Amino acid sequence: MQRGTTIVELTVAMAILAVVFAAVMPVFAVVRNHADAAGADSEMVQNARILNEQLYRHLAQAKRVTAMSGSTESDGHIEFEAADGVVRRCQLGSGCVEFGPVDDLCELAGPAESLQFTCYDGNDPAAQTDVAEHVRLVTWEARLDSAGTLAQDRTIRGACYLRVRTSTGSGETGATYDFATGRQGIDCFAFSGEGKPQVPTGMLTPARQLTSAQYNAIKVQDGNFYVVSVSSNSNYAQIRFIFQIAEDRARVSRLAATWRGRGVNANHLRTDGASLYVWNYTTAAYELLHASSDTDAVVALTGTRTVAPSRYIDPTGLKMITLLVVSNDKKTRGSNNRLYTDYVRLDVTTSGSGGILP
Repeated sequence: MQRGTTIVELTVAMAILAVVFAAVMPVFAVVRNHADAAGADSEMVQNARILNEQLYRHLAQAKRVTAMSGSTESDGHIEFEAADGVVRRCQLGSGCVEFGPVDDLCELAGPAESLQFTCYDGNDPAAQTDVAEHVRLVTWEARLDSAGTLAQDRTIRGACYLRVRTSTGSGETGATYDFATGRQGIDCFAFSGEGKPQVPTGMLTPARQLTSAQYNAIKVQDGNFYVVSVSSNSNYAQIRFIFQIAEDRARVSRLAATWRGRGVNANHLRTDGASLYVWNYTTAAYELLHASSDTDAVVALTGTRTVAPSRYIDPTGLKMITLLVVSNDKKTRGSNNRLYTDYVRLDVTTSGSGGILP
């Protein structure tokens, strides 16, 4: 004979369901919160990417900076004449970063809590300047607020050299090439590795190209190093840089290379430091530009070529210039031998009128 469900059974069933729901609901809450945080983080990454890409793209080809805020101002701004002649402005607006022509600003990224710009002198990349016409390096820092309840706010940073021709006061103009203004893997390249002899006899060694993240480490002088570590005894650390210039090869009157970094050999019987070379396309060999002393400190290696500088520019029409930096000594007894690169650049001086690079 069939019988109905008793009140006791219903009560027990409801109690079991309550226990199950009590156990399951926090799981759903965690999943929901994780999804919310992931979505907010993804939005912030997108905002950061858009902000940095816009500033990089326009500042890299800017003709000049026209105005900027102080480096300590958290509601900062910068104005510059872009490659198309339009004066653009980036600023912290009503809770977001705004960007565009000065009379037509649009929301670029946000919500944002702060935006700071720091500008540096073209003659001394380590010296800050508040004189607009002297600015060649611009760095920025923005604090983006998260739209998610559990996601954390994020601080993003960026930097860019203005790739402009500047007058030298003697009827000549100059241009700067580095990995902040160039197109990595397209018109500027870096290759690292190890080997012997210390200075390769050919210009295709080393041959392992840097990744995007590794390129980022050598874009600006910021103390963020790309490191070449030697794995085999008797080998030297090596890193090679190639810049494709826009100038007419026949009109180049001066080449100046700068590398900032350090060479560290852990074997105290060996020599620390690094040496900078440039490839001579006429002799098909590297020429020494500057060798550091026996030091494991950060140094700036520099060197110029003013006599027949066209010999150092690829004559095939690609107009490539190749630089090489090597450790001053080899790896021995299994001790670490490392070459640290912070920043590298090439300055090219030509005759003729100034203006934006093509």
